[in-house]
Amino acid sequence: DPTSATRMSDSDPLARCLELKDSGNAALKVGDTAEAIRMYEEAASLAEAHPDKSVLAAVCSNLSAALLRAERAEEALVAAGRSVGARVDWSKAHFRRGEAAFALRQYKEARESYRHAAELDAKEIKEAHGASAVPQRADKSLSAAVAVCDEAMKGGLWFRQLLPGRDVALVRAGASQPQKNLFLAAASMKNFVYLVGDAATRECYVVDGCWDVEGIVALARRHKMRLVGAVGTHYHFDHVGGKVPPRLVAMVCGPFAQEAQLPGLGELSRDHGVPPLVHSLEVGRVAKQCSLEPAEVRPLEHGAVLPLGPSAGEIEVLHTPGHSGGSVCLCVRRPGGAVASVLVGDTIFPGSCGRLDLPDSDVDAMFDSLQQLRALGDDVVIYPGHGYSGDRTTVGKEKVSGLLRPFSR
Repeated sequence: DPTSATRMSDSDPLARCLELKDSGNAALKVGDTAEAIRMYEEAASLAEAHPDKSVLAAVCSNLSAALLRAERAEEALVAAGRSVGARVDWSKAHFRRGEAAFALRQYKEARESYRHAAELDAKEIKEAHGASAVPQRADKSLSAAVAVCDEAMKGGLWFRQLLPGRDVALVRAGASQPQKNLFLAAASMKNFVYLVGDAATRECYVVDGCWDVEGIVALARRHKMRLVGAVGTHYHFDHVGGKVPPRLVAMVCGPFAQEAQLPGLGELSRDHGVPPLVHSLEVGRVAKQCSLEPAEVRPLEHGAVLPLGPSAGEIEVLHTPGHSGGSVCLCVRRPGGAVASVLVGDTIFPGSCGRLDLPDSDVDAMFDSLQQLRALGDDVVIYPGHGYSGDRTTVGKEKVSGLLRPFSR
Protein backbone atom coordinates (compact mmCIF):
# COMPACT_ATOMS: atom_id res chain seq x y z
CA ASP A 1 0.00 0.00 0.00
CA PRO A 2 1.78 3.24 -1.15
CA THR A 3 -0.17 5.35 1.35
CA SER A 4 0.96 3.17 4.26
CA ALA A 5 4.55 3.28 3.01
CA THR A 6 4.41 7.07 2.89
CA ARG A 7 3.02 7.25 6.47
CA MET A 8 5.81 4.95 7.64
CA SER A 9 8.51 7.06 5.98
CA ASP A 10 6.98 10.27 7.39
CA SER A 11 7.18 8.79 10.92
CA ASP A 12 10.76 7.58 10.35
CA PRO A 13 13.07 10.49 9.39
CA LEU A 14 15.84 8.15 8.24
CA ALA A 15 13.52 6.19 5.95
CA ARG A 16 12.16 9.45 4.55
CA CYS A 17 15.71 10.75 4.06
CA LEU A 18 16.73 7.64 2.12
CA GLU A 19 13.53 7.78 0.09
CA LEU A 20 14.28 11.37 -0.89
CA LYS A 21 17.86 10.45 -1.76
CA ASP A 22 16.67 7.65 -4.03
CA SER A 23 14.14 9.98 -5.66
CA GLY A 24 16.90 12.52 -6.20
CA ASN A 25 19.06 9.88 -7.83
CA ALA A 26 16.19 8.92 -10.14
CA ALA A 27 15.55 12.56 -11.08
CA LEU A 28 19.23 13.15 -11.80
CA LYS A 29 19.36 10.03 -13.97
CA VAL A 30 16.64 11.38 -16.27
CA GLY A 31 18.17 14.87 -16.37
CA ASP A 32 15.79 16.67 -13.97
CA THR A 33 18.58 18.42 -12.10
CA ALA A 34 16.36 20.98 -10.38
CA GLU A 35 14.13 18.27 -8.90
CA ALA A 36 17.17 16.25 -7.83
CA ILE A 37 18.59 19.26 -5.99
CA ARG A 38 15.28 19.84 -4.24
CA MET A 39 15.12 16.21 -3.12
CA TYR A 40 18.72 16.15 -1.92
CA GLU A 41 18.33 19.41 0.00
CA GLU A 42 15.29 18.07 1.84
CA ALA A 43 17.09 14.79 2.52
CA ALA A 44 20.13 16.67 3.86
CA SER A 45 18.00 18.64 6.33
CA LEU A 46 16.60 15.35 7.70
CA ALA A 47 20.05 13.72 7.79
CA GLU A 48 21.51 16.54 9.89
CA ALA A 49 19.70 15.23 12.98
CA HIS A 50 20.63 11.58 12.46
CA PRO A 51 23.52 10.24 14.56
CA ASP A 52 24.98 8.27 11.64
CA LYS A 53 26.77 11.06 9.77
CA SER A 54 27.62 8.80 6.84
CA VAL A 55 24.04 9.37 5.68
CA LEU A 56 24.55 13.14 5.64
CA ALA A 57 27.89 12.68 3.87
CA ALA A 58 26.30 10.60 1.11
CA VAL A 59 23.37 12.96 0.59
CA CYS A 60 25.60 16.05 0.49
CA SER A 61 27.95 14.31 -1.92
CA ASN A 62 25.05 13.73 -4.31
CA LEU A 63 23.79 17.26 -3.75
CA SER A 64 27.21 18.65 -4.66
CA ALA A 65 27.26 16.62 -7.87
CA ALA A 66 23.79 17.86 -8.85
CA LEU A 67 24.64 21.49 -8.10
CA LEU A 68 27.78 21.18 -10.20
CA ARG A 69 25.75 19.79 -13.08
CA ALA A 70 23.50 22.84 -12.74
CA GLU A 71 26.63 25.05 -12.96
CA ARG A 72 26.19 26.26 -9.39
CA ALA A 73 29.79 25.59 -8.42
CA GLU A 74 29.96 27.79 -5.32
CA GLU A 75 26.97 26.02 -3.78
CA ALA A 76 28.46 22.68 -4.87
CA LEU A 77 31.62 23.52 -2.94
CA VAL A 78 29.58 24.26 0.19
CA ALA A 79 27.68 20.97 -0.14
CA ALA A 80 30.95 19.07 -0.64
CA GLY A 81 32.34 20.75 2.46
CA ARG A 82 29.34 19.49 4.43
CA SER A 83 30.05 15.99 3.11
CA VAL A 84 33.69 16.20 4.20
CA GLY A 85 32.67 17.57 7.59
CA ALA A 86 30.23 14.72 8.13
CA ARG A 87 32.73 12.02 7.13
CA VAL A 88 36.29 13.29 6.88
CA ASP A 89 37.70 9.83 6.16
CA TRP A 90 35.56 9.23 3.04
CA SER A 91 37.42 9.55 -0.27
CA LYS A 92 34.30 10.46 -2.29
CA ALA A 93 33.60 13.51 -0.14
CA HIS A 94 37.07 14.90 -0.85
CA PHE A 95 36.64 14.06 -4.54
CA ARG A 96 33.42 16.10 -4.63
CA ARG A 97 35.18 19.03 -3.02
CA GLY A 98 37.95 18.72 -5.60
CA GLU A 99 35.44 18.75 -8.46
CA ALA A 100 33.70 21.88 -7.16
CA ALA A 101 36.98 23.68 -6.47
CA PHE A 102 38.22 22.81 -9.97
CA ALA A 103 35.06 24.23 -11.53
CA LEU A 104 35.78 27.47 -9.66
CA ARG A 105 39.37 27.38 -10.99
CA GLN A 106 40.71 26.97 -7.46
CA TYR A 107 43.25 24.53 -8.78
CA LYS A 108 45.56 24.39 -5.78
CA GLU A 109 42.66 23.55 -3.45
CA ALA A 110 41.28 21.07 -5.97
CA ARG A 111 44.64 19.32 -6.23
CA GLU A 112 44.84 18.90 -2.47
CA SER A 113 41.33 17.45 -2.34
CA TYR A 114 42.02 15.01 -5.18
CA ARG A 115 45.32 13.98 -3.57
CA HIS A 116 43.61 13.38 -0.23
CA ALA A 117 40.83 11.44 -1.98
CA ALA A 118 43.41 9.22 -3.69
CA GLU A 119 45.12 8.45 -0.38
CA LEU A 120 41.83 7.59 1.30
CA ASP A 121 40.71 5.57 -1.72
CA ALA A 122 43.84 3.42 -1.53
CA LYS A 123 43.34 2.98 2.20
CA GLU A 124 39.69 1.97 1.75
CA ILE A 125 40.61 -0.60 -0.89
CA LYS A 126 43.43 -1.98 1.25
CA GLU A 127 41.11 -2.41 4.23
CA ALA A 128 38.43 -4.07 2.11
CA HIS A 129 40.55 -6.29 -0.15
CA GLY A 130 44.04 -6.48 1.27
CA ALA A 131 47.27 -4.71 0.37
CA SER A 132 47.74 -6.61 -2.90
CA ALA A 133 44.51 -5.17 -4.32
CA VAL A 134 45.61 -1.54 -4.14
CA PRO A 135 47.69 -1.36 -7.34
CA GLN A 136 44.99 -3.07 -9.37
CA ARG A 137 41.94 -1.32 -7.97
CA ALA A 138 42.99 2.17 -6.90
CA ASP A 139 41.07 4.80 -8.87
CA LYS A 140 43.38 6.01 -11.64
CA SER A 141 41.04 8.90 -12.37
CA LEU A 142 42.13 10.55 -9.11
CA SER A 143 45.78 10.48 -10.15
CA ALA A 144 44.75 11.88 -13.52
CA ALA A 145 42.79 14.66 -11.78
CA VAL A 146 45.87 15.64 -9.77
CA ALA A 147 47.87 15.79 -13.02
CA VAL A 148 45.21 17.99 -14.64
CA CYS A 149 45.40 20.38 -11.69
CA ASP A 150 49.17 20.63 -12.15
CA GLU A 151 48.60 21.34 -15.84
CA ALA A 152 45.98 24.00 -15.08
CA MET A 153 48.19 25.75 -12.52
CA LYS A 154 51.03 25.87 -15.05
CA GLY A 155 48.76 27.23 -17.81
CA GLY A 156 49.76 27.73 -21.43
CA LEU A 157 48.55 26.35 -24.74
CA TRP A 158 46.56 23.10 -24.50
CA PHE A 159 46.71 21.13 -27.75
CA ARG A 160 45.67 17.64 -28.78
CA GLN A 161 45.80 15.95 -32.18
CA LEU A 162 43.24 13.13 -32.28
CA LEU A 163 43.25 10.28 -34.78
CA PRO A 164 40.28 7.94 -35.37
CA GLY A 165 41.13 4.38 -34.42
CA ARG A 166 43.76 5.60 -31.96
CA ASP A 167 42.16 8.30 -29.82
CA VAL A 168 38.50 8.35 -30.90
CA ALA A 169 36.23 6.23 -33.11
CA LEU A 170 37.40 3.12 -31.29
CA VAL A 171 35.50 -0.05 -32.14
CA ARG A 172 34.32 -1.52 -28.82
CA ALA A 173 33.01 -4.98 -28.05
CA GLY A 174 29.26 -5.06 -28.64
CA ALA A 175 29.27 -2.16 -31.12
CA SER A 176 26.58 -2.29 -33.81
CA GLN A 177 27.61 -3.14 -37.35
CA PRO A 178 26.78 0.37 -38.65
CA GLN A 179 29.02 1.90 -35.98
CA LYS A 180 31.80 -0.56 -36.77
CA ASN A 181 31.54 0.37 -40.45
CA LEU A 182 31.60 4.07 -39.61
CA PHE A 183 34.61 3.85 -37.30
CA LEU A 184 36.55 1.61 -39.68
CA ALA A 185 35.92 4.16 -42.42
CA ALA A 186 37.12 6.93 -40.10
CA ALA A 187 40.36 5.05 -39.45
CA SER A 188 40.92 4.48 -43.18
CA MET A 189 40.32 8.17 -43.97
CA LYS A 190 42.92 9.18 -41.35
CA ASN A 191 41.14 12.43 -40.55
CA PHE A 192 42.74 14.42 -37.77
CA VAL A 193 40.58 16.17 -35.17
CA TYR A 194 42.18 18.92 -33.09
CA LEU A 195 41.47 20.37 -29.66
CA VAL A 196 43.07 23.77 -29.06
CA GLY A 197 42.63 25.77 -25.88
CA ASP A 198 43.97 27.27 -22.68
CA ALA A 199 45.26 24.95 -19.96
CA ALA A 200 44.38 27.49 -17.27
CA THR A 201 40.82 28.39 -18.29
CA ARG A 202 40.11 24.78 -19.44
CA GLU A 203 38.26 26.02 -22.52
CA CYS A 204 39.02 24.86 -26.05
CA TYR A 205 37.88 24.75 -29.65
CA VAL A 206 37.45 21.52 -31.58
CA VAL A 207 38.64 21.69 -35.19
CA ASP A 208 37.08 19.38 -37.78
CA GLY A 209 35.15 17.54 -35.08
CA CYS A 210 33.26 14.72 -36.73
CA TRP A 211 33.04 10.91 -37.15
CA ASP A 212 32.83 10.27 -33.37
CA VAL A 213 31.28 13.31 -31.72
CA GLU A 214 30.51 11.50 -28.46
CA GLY A 215 34.07 10.20 -28.25
CA ILE A 216 35.49 13.68 -28.86
CA VAL A 217 33.26 15.24 -26.20
CA ALA A 218 34.09 12.46 -23.71
CA LEU A 219 37.83 12.90 -24.29
CA ALA A 220 37.56 16.65 -23.68
CA ARG A 221 35.62 16.01 -20.47
CA ARG A 222 38.20 13.51 -19.23
CA HIS A 223 40.75 16.29 -19.52
CA LYS A 224 38.30 18.68 -17.83
CA MET A 225 38.14 20.87 -20.93
CA ARG A 226 34.99 22.69 -22.01
CA LEU A 227 34.27 22.99 -25.72
CA VAL A 228 33.44 26.59 -26.67
CA GLY A 229 33.35 26.31 -30.45
CA ALA A 230 33.58 23.84 -33.33
CA VAL A 231 35.55 25.15 -36.31
CA GLY A 232 35.29 23.49 -39.71
CA THR A 233 38.28 24.08 -41.99
CA HIS A 234 36.02 23.43 -45.01
CA TYR A 235 32.63 21.98 -45.81
CA HIS A 236 33.58 18.43 -46.90
CA PHE A 237 31.65 15.78 -44.98
CA ASP A 238 34.77 14.16 -43.50
CA HIS A 239 35.62 17.45 -41.75
CA VAL A 240 32.24 18.78 -40.61
CA GLY A 241 29.97 15.73 -40.83
CA GLY A 242 26.46 15.73 -42.22
CA LYS A 243 25.08 14.11 -45.34
CA VAL A 244 27.55 11.81 -47.05
CA PRO A 245 27.80 12.12 -50.84
CA PRO A 246 25.97 9.18 -52.49
CA ARG A 247 29.11 7.80 -54.16
CA LEU A 248 30.80 7.47 -50.73
CA VAL A 249 27.89 6.03 -48.73
CA ALA A 250 28.98 2.40 -49.20
CA MET A 251 32.51 3.20 -48.02
CA VAL A 252 31.26 4.95 -44.88
CA CYS A 253 28.32 2.75 -43.87
CA GLY A 254 28.69 -0.54 -45.70
CA PRO A 255 27.52 -1.93 -49.05
CA PHE A 256 23.82 -2.11 -48.23
CA ALA A 257 23.36 1.48 -46.97
CA GLN A 258 21.29 3.78 -49.17
CA GLU A 259 22.23 7.04 -47.46
CA ALA A 260 24.36 8.15 -44.55
CA GLN A 261 24.55 11.02 -42.09
CA LEU A 262 27.94 11.49 -40.46
CA PRO A 263 28.01 12.87 -36.88
CA GLY A 264 29.69 16.27 -36.80
CA LEU A 265 28.97 19.96 -36.35
CA GLY A 266 25.21 19.37 -36.26
CA GLU A 267 25.45 16.99 -33.30
CA LEU A 268 28.00 19.18 -31.52
CA SER A 269 25.55 22.08 -31.79
CA ARG A 270 22.27 20.30 -31.06
CA ASP A 271 23.39 17.77 -28.47
CA HIS A 272 26.21 19.61 -26.72
CA GLY A 273 25.59 23.33 -27.26
CA VAL A 274 28.90 23.86 -29.08
CA PRO A 275 28.49 26.60 -31.71
CA PRO A 276 29.78 25.73 -35.22
CA LEU A 277 32.05 28.17 -37.08
CA VAL A 278 32.98 28.05 -40.78
CA HIS A 279 34.00 30.57 -43.43
CA SER A 280 31.12 32.79 -44.49
CA LEU A 281 31.23 31.41 -48.05
CA GLU A 282 30.34 27.94 -46.76
CA VAL A 283 27.80 28.77 -44.02
CA GLY A 284 24.77 27.93 -46.16
CA ARG A 285 26.27 24.72 -47.48
CA VAL A 286 27.37 23.48 -44.04
CA ALA A 287 24.00 24.39 -42.52
CA LYS A 288 22.11 22.38 -45.14
CA GLN A 289 24.55 19.47 -45.00
CA CYS A 290 24.45 19.26 -41.18
CA SER A 291 20.68 19.93 -40.79
CA LEU A 292 21.22 23.29 -39.10
CA GLU A 293 19.68 26.68 -39.66
CA PRO A 294 22.10 29.14 -41.31
CA ALA A 295 21.72 31.43 -38.28
CA GLU A 296 23.08 28.63 -36.08
CA VAL A 297 26.41 28.60 -37.96
CA ARG A 298 28.75 31.44 -37.12
CA PRO A 299 30.54 32.95 -40.13
CA LEU A 300 34.30 33.45 -40.16
CA GLU A 301 36.22 35.94 -42.29
CA HIS A 302 39.91 36.32 -43.11
CA GLY A 303 41.68 37.89 -40.14
CA ALA A 304 39.06 36.90 -37.57
CA VAL A 305 40.49 36.16 -34.13
CA LEU A 306 39.27 33.44 -31.76
CA PRO A 307 40.64 34.08 -28.25
CA LEU A 308 42.00 30.98 -26.51
CA GLY A 309 42.70 32.50 -23.10
CA PRO A 310 45.27 34.69 -21.32
CA SER A 311 47.91 31.98 -20.99
CA ALA A 312 47.44 30.41 -24.44
CA GLY A 313 47.01 33.23 -26.95
CA GLU A 314 44.59 33.19 -29.87
CA ILE A 315 43.66 31.63 -33.20
CA GLU A 316 43.83 33.82 -36.30
CA VAL A 317 41.69 32.72 -39.24
CA LEU A 318 43.28 32.75 -42.71
CA HIS A 319 41.05 32.36 -45.75
CA THR A 320 42.94 29.91 -47.97
CA PRO A 321 40.72 28.91 -50.91
CA GLY A 322 41.83 26.29 -53.38
CA HIS A 323 40.75 22.88 -52.13
CA SER A 324 37.35 24.50 -51.58
CA GLY A 325 36.12 28.04 -51.90
CA GLY A 326 35.79 28.59 -48.16
CA SER A 327 38.80 26.66 -46.88
CA VAL A 328 40.48 28.24 -43.88
CA CYS A 329 43.75 27.70 -42.04
CA LEU A 330 44.04 28.46 -38.34
CA CYS A 331 47.17 30.20 -37.06
CA VAL A 332 47.75 29.48 -33.38
CA ARG A 333 49.43 32.56 -31.92
CA ARG A 334 50.98 32.49 -28.48
CA PRO A 335 50.65 35.46 -26.09
CA GLY A 336 52.75 38.17 -27.68
CA GLY A 337 51.69 37.27 -31.22
CA ALA A 338 54.27 34.69 -32.36
CA VAL A 339 52.79 31.94 -34.55
CA ALA A 340 53.41 28.54 -32.95
CA SER A 341 51.54 26.38 -35.43
CA VAL A 342 48.97 26.39 -38.19
CA LEU A 343 46.11 23.93 -38.69
CA VAL A 344 45.67 23.70 -42.43
CA GLY A 345 42.81 21.27 -43.06
CA ASP A 346 43.28 19.93 -46.61
CA THR A 347 45.27 22.92 -47.88
CA ILE A 348 48.68 21.32 -47.21
CA PHE A 349 49.89 17.79 -46.60
CA PRO A 350 53.55 17.02 -45.98
CA GLY A 351 55.06 17.16 -49.45
CA SER A 352 51.83 18.06 -51.27
CA CYS A 353 48.51 19.90 -51.10
CA GLY A 354 44.83 19.01 -51.04
CA ARG A 355 42.96 17.75 -54.10
CA LEU A 356 42.31 20.28 -56.86
CA ASP A 357 40.12 18.09 -59.10
CA LEU A 358 36.89 18.62 -57.15
CA PRO A 359 33.92 20.65 -58.50
CA ASP A 360 34.70 23.85 -56.59
CA SER A 361 38.49 23.51 -56.37
CA ASP A 362 40.58 26.30 -57.86
CA VAL A 363 44.23 25.84 -58.87
CA ASP A 364 44.94 29.57 -59.08
CA ALA A 365 43.39 30.24 -55.69
CA MET A 366 45.48 27.41 -54.20
CA PHE A 367 48.63 29.00 -55.63
CA ASP A 368 47.82 32.25 -53.86
CA SER A 369 46.94 30.46 -50.61
CA LEU A 370 50.24 28.58 -50.62
CA GLN A 371 52.10 31.86 -51.07
CA GLN A 372 50.23 33.23 -48.09
CA LEU A 373 51.34 30.29 -45.93
CA ARG A 374 54.88 30.50 -47.29
CA ALA A 375 55.18 33.89 -45.58
CA LEU A 376 54.96 32.26 -42.14
CA GLY A 377 58.16 31.57 -40.23
CA ASP A 378 60.18 28.47 -41.13
CA ASP A 379 59.79 27.04 -37.61
CA VAL A 380 56.00 27.18 -37.67
CA VAL A 381 54.56 23.67 -37.30
CA ILE A 382 51.97 22.63 -39.88
CA TYR A 383 49.22 20.24 -38.77
CA PRO A 384 47.31 18.67 -41.70
CA GLY A 385 43.72 17.47 -41.91
CA HIS A 386 44.68 13.87 -42.76
CA GLY A 387 47.55 11.59 -41.78
CA TYR A 388 48.22 10.37 -45.31
CA SER A 389 51.88 11.43 -45.35
CA GLY A 390 52.64 12.22 -41.72
CA ASP A 391 51.07 13.94 -38.75
CA ARG A 392 52.97 17.23 -39.05
CA THR A 393 55.60 19.16 -40.93
CA THR A 394 57.02 22.70 -40.83
CA VAL A 395 56.94 25.67 -43.15
CA GLY A 396 60.70 25.33 -43.54
CA LYS A 397 60.48 21.68 -44.62
CA GLU A 398 57.71 22.44 -47.12
CA LYS A 399 59.82 25.23 -48.62
CA VAL A 400 62.46 22.60 -49.40
CA SER A 401 60.50 19.47 -50.30
CA GLY A 402 56.85 20.48 -50.52
CA LEU A 403 54.59 22.93 -52.30
CA LEU A 404 55.79 25.94 -50.34
CA ARG A 405 58.98 25.88 -52.39
CA PRO A 406 59.30 28.64 -55.01
CA PHE A 407 57.50 27.90 -58.25
CA SER A 408 55.66 29.94 -60.84
CA ARG A 409 51.97 30.00 -61.55
